[in-house]
Amino acid sequence: MQLIRYRECPSTPWKNGGGSTKQLLISPSHADLSDFDYRISIARVSSSGPFSQFIGIDRQLCLLEGGGLKLYIQGEGHNNCAILTPNDAPFNFKGETQIESQLLDGQVLDFNVMTKRSRYSSNIEKICINNTFIYGSSRNPLDTTQNKNTPIQLLLCLEPVIWDLNGHLTELERYDLLLCPYGEPLNFKSDNPTEWLSITLSRNKATP
Repeated sequence: MQLIRYRECPSTPWKNGGGSTKQLLISPSHADLSDFDYRISIARVSSSGPFSQFIGIDRQLCLLEGGGLKLYIQGEGHNNCAILTPNDAPFNFKGETQIESQLLDGQVLDFNVMTKRSRYSSNIEKICINNTFIYGSSRNPLDTTQNKNTPIQLLLCLEPVIWDLNGHLTELERYDLLLCPYGEPLNFKSDNPTEWLSITLSRNKATP
């Protein structure tokens, strides 16, 4: 069980001055931007400009706050554009892709998952939880084992909620990240279902 507090993650300004990033999780833990297997971060984008390129990396991007981001995409013999808002599904793209971003109405806050293509893949979806979430509940209920190929499941809190861990109540704040234990229930106290981003990191079969 691991809780990563968003407010406790240091904010790193970009060299170009166009924003800042809070890194929530990276693996291996000692890795940097040149040699990670996966990385999860939240960035505040305050000006339009190009995306950094990451060779061999797959990316998923969600907008958490703000008026929207227009993406001008180059590559694969054609040019096109996409508009990303907080209501849209994750935007998936290769780290090598040349992308120029344009803020539509002031700064935005985005959620970014990056995975090394040769080792991991990721999936993000918005879900609602009604008090209890069990990672692995859709699998064989008799199979409670976890091995190196079991996907990593994380939850990003999108609204404040109380987490009940064996009677110990902890207030989760917006953008706190939970690493979910396999097969064990996570219990929350709320009068209404709460919104989360569910992040699944799957190890590629060829990965040792």
